Amino acid sequence: MSTATGNCKCSYTVGLVGLSAFGFLLSLYTSYVELRAEQDRSYQALCDISERISCTKVFTSSYGRGFGIAGKVFGEASALNVPNGFYGIFYYFLVAACSFSDHLRIARLNSYLILLSNGLSLYLAYLLYFVLEDLCIVCVTTYAVNLISLILALQKIQILVREEQVMRAINVAKKSK
Repeated sequence: MSTATGNCKCSYTVGLVGLSAFGFLLSLYTSYVELRAEQDRSYQALCDISERISCTKVFTSSYGRGFGIAGKVFGEASALNVPNGFYGIFYYFLVAACSFSDHLRIARLNSYLILLSNGLSLYLAYLLYFVLEDLCIVCVTTYAVNLISLILALQKIQILVREEQVMRAINVAKKSK
């Protein structure tokens, strides 16, 4: 492995971990706003700018828990019907942990997780714009974090695949001597 390849892998790892930390903080804030708004109906979050630009409206909607799905499938009292931010906290921690690995299988698993989150982001963006008719700055920022994470994860996989191919070629060359 060349130092350039190692530096690239390190850059992608740092990028993924940094984005995961940011996503983790966004998820914490999301959870805080939702729980605070449930306790105090007059609560106004920093991200509530106007009637049509309100994260509290989104977080406290029926889609703000279990992605609007868990409550319908498992019941409103289900342990899976928690604020979406709770899922985000777990997800971003998991992505950050997997991002430290330079094993191709773990990197692929990480990219699948990130791809899944991008699919979920598309679903939530549809709900945000067409169903709730709102703009949530925290939500859109989270979608951007997920998209950039996917790009970085795929680039890291390309480097790992190339590195694996080079190592195989070196091993074949050694065996043929």
